[in-house]
Amino acid sequence: MDTPRELYHEEIKRLKEFRTQIENHSIYKEQLEEFSDDYEELVAQAKVITRVSDRLQKKLDSANIQIREQNEEIKDKNQELTKTIFQLAEAKMGRRASTIMLTVAIGLFILEQVVVQPWIENNFKNSYYLEYLLFIGIFFLVKFLESRLENFFMNREKKKIIKGQVEENELKFAKAQPQS
Repeated sequence: MDTPRELYHEEIKRLKEFRTQIENHSIYKEQLEEFSDDYEELVAQAKVITRVSDRLQKKLDSANIQIREQNEEIKDKNQELTKTIFQLAEAKMGRRASTIMLTVAIGLFILEQVVVQPWIENNFKNSYYLEYLLFIGIFFLVKFLESRLENFFMNREKKKIIKGQVEENELKFAKAQPQS
């Protein structure tokens, strides 16, 4: 098997030979001209390599800038999407809480009309004011319970969303790991 050769190995070999000739004082004009031509060719190659390298570096820098811009755009879109998901979840949970509380309110209204109102009319003289106070109390109770129920549902939904994101990230991480 061949051993890997050093870059410009022929040129380095030629340089060592030239130095040896200089040390031995056995150098001729033809050898100087030949060495000068070799050096000129080597400089020309270095220029070409440098130009190609510079062009590739500019392309790489441009691609990196484009990738950074796209990453920022993706981050912005992800934040917007997350915000929208939470808004949709909030609306869904608000509807759910409102539906439950409407059912409870109807039940409380029927209970008040069937059971509590006759009892108040039989036991109090000015039951008119007491009934309104009871209605107002029921209204605030229902509104308070609705907001608590909505918060409960929303927190539960947030946990589901976050758990889903964590599981998604774990799946991406597992796919990114090299297979053994």
